[in-house]
Amino acid sequence: MRSFLVILSLLLSFPIFAADQALERPTLEAIFEEDALSLQQPSGVMWMPGGREILYRATDGDDEVLWLEDVADGAKRRVVSWSEMTEALNEQRPNFRQPSLGDVNTASYSRLAPTMSPDGSELVGSIAGDLFRLDLETGTARFLTGDAEPEFFPTFSPDGSRLAFVRSGDIHWMDAATGVVHRVTDRQKRDTITSGIAAWVYEEELGLERSFWWSPDGTKLAFLQFDSSGVDVVPIADTAMPVPGLERQRYPKAGRPNPVARLGVVGIDGGNPVWLDVGDEDQYLPRAGWTPAGEVWFQRLNRDQTVLELLIADPGSGQSRVLTTDRDEAWVNIGDDLHFLSDGRFLWTSEREGWNHLYLYAADGTLEKQLTSGQWQVDGVAGLDESESTVFIRANAEDLRQWHLYGLDLRTGGRRRLGREVGGAHRALLSPGGQFLIDSWSSLDTPPRADIVQAADGSVVRELWRSGAELEGWDILPVEPGTITAEDGTELHTQLIRPRNFDPATKYPVVLYVYGGPHSQLTADRWGGSIHHTYRVFAEMGIGVFLVDNRGTWGRGHDFETAVYRRLGQVEVADQLAAARWLKEQSWVDGDRLAVYGGSYGGYMTLMLMLKAPEMFRAGIAYAPVADWRLYDSVYTERYMDTPEENPEGYDQGAPLKIADQLQGSLLIVHGSRDNNVHLQNTLQMVAALAAADKKFELMIYPKTRHGVRRGQFALHFHRLKVDFLQRTLLSGATD
Repeated sequence: MRSFLVILSLLLSFPIFAADQALERPTLEAIFEEDALSLQQPSGVMWMPGGREILYRATDGDDEVLWLEDVADGAKRRVVSWSEMTEALNEQRPNFRQPSLGDVNTASYSRLAPTMSPDGSELVGSIAGDLFRLDLETGTARFLTGDAEPEFFPTFSPDGSRLAFVRSGDIHWMDAATGVVHRVTDRQKRDTITSGIAAWVYEEELGLERSFWWSPDGTKLAFLQFDSSGVDVVPIADTAMPVPGLERQRYPKAGRPNPVARLGVVGIDGGNPVWLDVGDEDQYLPRAGWTPAGEVWFQRLNRDQTVLELLIADPGSGQSRVLTTDRDEAWVNIGDDLHFLSDGRFLWTSEREGWNHLYLYAADGTLEKQLTSGQWQVDGVAGLDESESTVFIRANAEDLRQWHLYGLDLRTGGRRRLGREVGGAHRALLSPGGQFLIDSWSSLDTPPRADIVQAADGSVVRELWRSGAELEGWDILPVEPGTITAEDGTELHTQLIRPRNFDPATKYPVVLYVYGGPHSQLTADRWGGSIHHTYRVFAEMGIGVFLVDNRGTWGRGHDFETAVYRRLGQVEVADQLAAARWLKEQSWVDGDRLAVYGGSYGGYMTLMLMLKAPEMFRAGIAYAPVADWRLYDSVYTERYMDTPEENPEGYDQGAPLKIADQLQGSLLIVHGSRDNNVHLQNTLQMVAALAAADKKFELMIYPKTRHGVRRGQFALHFHRLKVDFLQRTLLSGATD
């Protein structure tokens, strides 16, 4: 079960320490073992239906307590603690495995998240594989299911009388009054068919998990069904067990068959679904839902991901028609900004003019007006007010590295900024009815905070919470924003953490931290958490840390992002090498002691930089790296590279495997044995290529570990391994 909002009442300012009082400095143990630098900050806030209260969870010693808080005056009512709730459930079912808070806090998938009844009287969530109901008035909890198969995605019907969920790959619903369960889809014991729960590649790359939706009248369900029978199986072995286990993952690689999706509508009594006309099978159906008028809308994306259509379908006949279409020679990005108005009109974002902007369409798909424009972009639509005259958006209209909240008048296009006049990165959660919003924000030097904001005029009603008291007594090195220039003259955004006790007359080694993949933005003005604290540990060692957002990354328009189209590992590498050359030109940098470090796409970039420019870097650390894009999944890879058959030269030029013989510096590769995103196969093939070229390198494989090595069960060991590697390669025997 996903954690609720964690809110603490904190002091409004840090205390002033005496000059002789020693301040602590970040260490790996403090970050990853003691959690001494972890902040109490929001996670999963829920608005109550009336828009006057919020529901959240706050830490109380070793326990957590669920609270209801009044938006206007902050008055709180205690609902229940986590230990009380799990103890009550344990009394009902003594053999159920009582999860720890750690289980709850790390189970972030939406399939486990609690859902609130439409009247706000109860929550239903998933715990230990079963659904439970929590009464918000009394704080009492009870199990709703108890079978061997886990239930996912509990979702109330609009009137709250029914609760739909997925079990064993089929959609079921439960009568809220009687508890009687009905199954509405039937995959007929075919394990490769799933209804209501997305295939892996949809979940990972298209952001779709729950794939069923109640009709407005609660009598029908629209759902996506996925057939993965044609998808290749990737075996993932767990050899750390006494008897090795084997996971068989349906994983479509670039150019290989995808899961086939179709969209249906089924009544609550089950029976044969009405299958909607969605067109060609070799395509993607990344989004769907219901219009206020009771028709089904869905998005259709061709496999090349160059044409995105919004369609509407009759749930009775299945006939569909196109409302609007976006096309791009490189690729079209998928978003979640579609909003239907009560009269059938709809809001839609598009990058058709080079930047992601908001458009208003008539119900028949005719464009009424473009609502935003300029060399900046909309990065989210929070919703509309009750009168449907104002839409609330997130955008970087004032600084491409800052994300602010705005109210946008649908009639005039007038834009007003909401919340405090401060920089940073802001996100909004709009209340039902649109009277208030929660503005959660942070900046490079301001830990996360949240305000209640009056939507009508953007004024701050009150501060909801403020994190950062945990940092009292800590000496935290600052992060400095900046810019450099790429070879073609493009300005690139950067961040720098200088070594402790920086002396411009001293020569320092530097680590170039890299990610570089599409849709990322490392240099945004936001609190960096444990990632920035890790960089600060390097700085405490006397090593500078430098970051740059190369072409291909997010927030600077579609042309900036699509510069990498069909040539991953080329343009990004050129920009990162420009950063390395810039560093070598700085008087305080020891140009012979540069290292590069990154994970996932950053691990791939580390390999490419070490191999394409071996003279530039003394050392590199790559964790969970892609070694050849032919080994990665279809949706992500083909979006940027087309298929291997269509772009063999691009795949070859972007494959570290092909240039393993160029390695010169010290290289450490790290991977999790059970990584189901970038499979261990990538590192094993890289190891084979390096060994065949008689190249020496270091390797660490972490057993029973998925893709998130840096925050997994071996996190502290991994970070100590990095520090030891940098100590040996950049600092041992170093002289000023």
